[in-house]
Amino acid sequence: MYLFEDQKFFLSVLRQTDFIRPDQALPLLRLFDPRKTQGQTEALIRQLRYAGELAFSGQLLCSPEMLKKQPDPEMLEALDILLALSGRRLLEVSRNPPCKLSFLLQRGEDWIDSYAVMIVRQGYEREASLLLNQLAPETTLLLRLDDLGQHGALTVRQSCYFVVRQAGKLRFYKGGEARH
Repeated sequence: MYLFEDQKFFLSVLRQTDFIRPDQALPLLRLFDPRKTQGQTEALIRQLRYAGELAFSGQLLCSPEMLKKQPDPEMLEALDILLALSGRRLLEVSRNPPCKLSFLLQRGEDWIDSYAVMIVRQGYEREASLLLNQLAPETTLLLRLDDLGQHGALTVRQSCYFVVRQAGKLRFYKGGEARH
């Protein structure tokens, strides 16, 4: 089946994340084309479902091969973090352990930013610090913390933001400026 560019884009992200919540679909497609509407997003999902490229697993979108698998809540959270950086064009998304999700965002004509999302669970800050210092220095780290107080236990040598969910919203704190 012939796929349009926006459909290919959507499926390329889905291949990396395995699952996407329906409320993530429109913000994701707007990283491809900022003019996308909710109606266009719903049509794209319908077309991909009819073509056998997309399925619903409970309340989540996935490829048909993933129907029997369990979604990774941390991956859905990593996708939320990516989507919070709206206003840019998503060029590439990938899984690069130890990070949950890595991606490139285009900012302007001549500027590309590299990001990596890592979920840092409470009590694992030391291990996370060791892993983080092995990553490429040009990558901006987005460190998802359970609690903002964790930032003091992390040793990070590169540009980073601490990300905490507070009152249901993601909050970003620039490394070195985090306070609790």
